[in-house]
Amino acid sequence: MAVAVVSLFFRGFSAEIVYPLERMKALFSRHIVARVAGMWRGAAALAENRRLRAEAAALAMDSAEIARLCEENAKLRALLGYREKLPGCWIAAEVLSRDGAAAARGRTLRVDKGTLAGVKPGSVVACPAGLVGKVASASLHTAEVLLITDPSVKVACQVAGIEGAAGILAGGTDERLLLRFFRDCGELPACSKVFTSGRGGVYPAGIEVGVMVDTFREGPEALREGKVQPAVDFPALEDVFIRCEK
Repeated sequence: MAVAVVSLFFRGFSAEIVYPLERMKALFSRHIVARVAGMWRGAAALAENRRLRAEAAALAMDSAEIARLCEENAKLRALLGYREKLPGCWIAAEVLSRDGAAAARGRTLRVDKGTLAGVKPGSVVACPAGLVGKVASASLHTAEVLLITDPSVKVACQVAGIEGAAGILAGGTDERLLLRFFRDCGELPACSKVFTSGRGGVYPAGIEVGVMVDTFREGPEALREGKVQPAVDFPALEDVFIRCEK
């Protein structure tokens, strides 16, 4: 009986001795290990989140690039289709800069084709939207284009669908063109389209020039004149076609 009591005493004593160690182990496992494990999982989640963000950004860039390529492809197809419709020999050129030395600001373009490609002063310049102007000067690899908004550029034009409504068009003010008719043709419908007539042999017939926005008369004896909005958005122009002799 005494032996049993002594054994029980020492067992309880031993349990009390190891209790602090077991307590520390439990606290360590519960708090320190769990916290470290949580930090590890958090770091792994953060890394996964960054990886997913990078993949999403890459996919977005790929989608944007695909959209850009599709848009560029459609533009090139439109340009090629337009060139096939033009009479004569036309070469494509890219706009390099604006506002050269040949005229006032906003009335010239410099393009990447010159005399080596068959471009020469006086060559007609157009784009799918309509008439752009003519070449003012050319070097071996570049040319300076004078826009139809410059008053020195004169174009023989015809109002679509109206017999006798023809005249000479020149640059006006505020990005508007001025069409001076050869004879009085009375009132003209608003928004009538204006095309090159081919008179004089400089500009081929049928190239759109713009839209008639208004007509007026300077005096009772004067011929009626028309204000024309250009068909081409010149500040946004990136590619043109130049008529050449090659």
